[in-house]
Amino acid sequence: MAECKLCNIASNDISKEIGVCLKCIRERPADALPIAMPAHVRSRAAFGLPEKPPKDPQGIPCTICVNECKIPENGMGYCGLRRNERGKLKGVSPKKGRLSWYHDPLPTNCVGDWVCAGGTGTGYPEYAYCSGPEYGYKNLAVFFHACSFNCLYCQNWHFRKETLKPPSFGC
Repeated sequence: MAECKLCNIASNDISKEIGVCLKCIRERPADALPIAMPAHVRSRAAFGLPEKPPKDPQGIPCTICVNECKIPENGMGYCGLRRNERGKLKGVSPKKGRLSWYHDPLPTNCVGDWVCAGGTGTGYPEYAYCSGPEYGYKNLAVFFHACSFNCLYCQNWHFRKETLKPPSFGC
């Protein structure tokens, strides 16, 4: 159980880490954000990632995502996948990425299961083999090693560990 630092209501639905309730986040975002942001900063620091998108005036612009980082010399972008090394951007590009993959048995436990033809039979007979879940088949699950979002409770947080490992295929 935690207490909202804005309205002082106590509930099991309030995260101790974030410190504010959903109602205050929705109705008082300007007040809630300064309370919640330190949790985001701590979660990124644990992986050595910048706390916010870099905006160095002399930095190299990265245009891969909406964060529009300006990466300083010897610095990294918000995603952790691009670095400014000697005035050149190194790392992923629109043509090269860092990812992990595995064959996920169907029906999948994917968060998008309702759109998965193999998990629900959606689109049978054109996109699925049967009108229900397809046991015995596999789905190709692909995960990028970093993300330009900052979801505090990301279900794929462990892929951030892969982000900072040296690439195995010359990325």
